[in-house]
Amino acid sequence: MRTKPLKLLFFFCLLAVAGTFSSCEKKTDEDKLKISYGTSFGMCAGYCNNELFISNAKMELKKHENKPNAVPKVCTGEMAESEWSKLAQNIDLSVFNKLKQVYGCPDCADGGAEWIEITYGDKKHKVTFEYGKEPNQVKPYISILRAQFDTFKDCK
Repeated sequence: MRTKPLKLLFFFCLLAVAGTFSSCEKKTDEDKLKISYGTSFGMCAGYCNNELFISNAKMELKKHENKPNAVPKVCTGEMAESEWSKLAQNIDLSVFNKLKQVYGCPDCADGGAEWIEITYGDKKHKVTFEYGKEPNQVKPYISILRAQFDTFKDCK
């Protein structure tokens, strides 16, 4: 009669050990996350439209000139893993995906525009807003995106 409880205990221990090892192979949520951030100023000369792409702490900045057929400048870099994790953890996808696509009047009267696009798996959502006037819901991570964007000041 004592063998049944022992067998059950052994079975549950095996399940716990198997679960521990299988979780090592799972991709984390951060592996599915891609973030784009950009700024634009329509009535500007020079490189006035910028796009920062971030995925797995790898970054790429594309600077676009306001000229027909202009070739963008491209610079690459890496975020510290701790900053990437902080950024990923501060994004609440259920909140972000409910945001409107446009806030205010982005780039009206050359006030500029900012945008954030988040892709998670096969879902993508983009929010555009007046430069410096982000919705409250993105405040937990917009400063991180702006700081990473600023690391490319020397991208020429």
